[in-house]
Amino acid sequence: MHDVSAWITLPGLALGVALLCALLYPLHRRLQQRQQRQLRLNITQLSLLRELIGGWQRHRGLSNGLLCGDSSLSQDLAAVRLQVDDHLLQATRLSGNQQTAWASLFDHWSRLRDVRNSDPANNLAQHHLIIRNAIFLMEDIASEFDLSQGRSELSYLPCIWHEVIQAAEWAGQARALGTGIAAARHSSAEQRVRLRFLKQKIEQLSRSAFTTLHNHEQCRRFNLMRGEQTVLSFLRCIDQELLNVEQPGIAAKAYFQCATLAIDELLALIDVALRHLQETGRGATTGNSQAKKNPD
Repeated sequence: MHDVSAWITLPGLALGVALLCALLYPLHRRLQQRQQRQLRLNITQLSLLRELIGGWQRHRGLSNGLLCGDSSLSQDLAAVRLQVDDHLLQATRLSGNQQTAWASLFDHWSRLRDVRNSDPANNLAQHHLIIRNAIFLMEDIASEFDLSQGRSELSYLPCIWHEVIQAAEWAGQARALGTGIAAARHSSAEQRVRLRFLKQKIEQLSRSAFTTLHNHEQCRRFNLMRGEQTVLSFLRCIDQELLNVEQPGIAAKAYFQCATLAIDELLALIDVALRHLQETGRGATTGNSQAKKNPD
């Protein structure tokens, strides 16, 4: 009797499971699609923030050099200002959970973009602040959602959002301070102490970042040797042109360019990571689409 009941109920049980799967699958698909939309939005925001941070760093260095006496930097400064304006215009079209933080950046930039009536110290402080807040926003967006989606190939991402971006920012501060020193043709004891501190931070964080990325399975994605050599060249430039001389002789533009090469190499590591994220995101979307077409 029990055996007969078991055979009678098994088809019903199988039918129930099939119905449950049919009901849950659309929900699962909607969750997957929402997750992919969130992933794409966050990658877009991170890409814009990377451009904005780079732009604000350049604006900081050029404006400090201009305020310290090198008027030849004004044209480059105007071009950078327009680039930042364009990236912020793109950001106004975004949705997401970070609208308040974005609005704060928009407001701050509206008061910072024209430096004509600013003094060098306040100009630097305000640029430091807006860049710091942009980095905080980048970290918040990067941690809001598991961008790696559990993939070991993306396990290097925390290094990108912390060591790499921080190394780039310390280098950006050294570029701004040094450009001002080169433009003024002299430095105070306080400026030299600060520059030594910045140089030390760049050394520590860049060494940590390059070591982490060298030891990762995805190391071939990055041009690490070139990046390391360019950063080391910038550090030597700080020593030779600003710290170990009584009166700086390097032109502000030349120092700015040397620093920019190093900063661009660090920011390029972020670009590689963002492209990798986009690739894996597209791969996941394609895989889900194929699974929907071929559920068995």
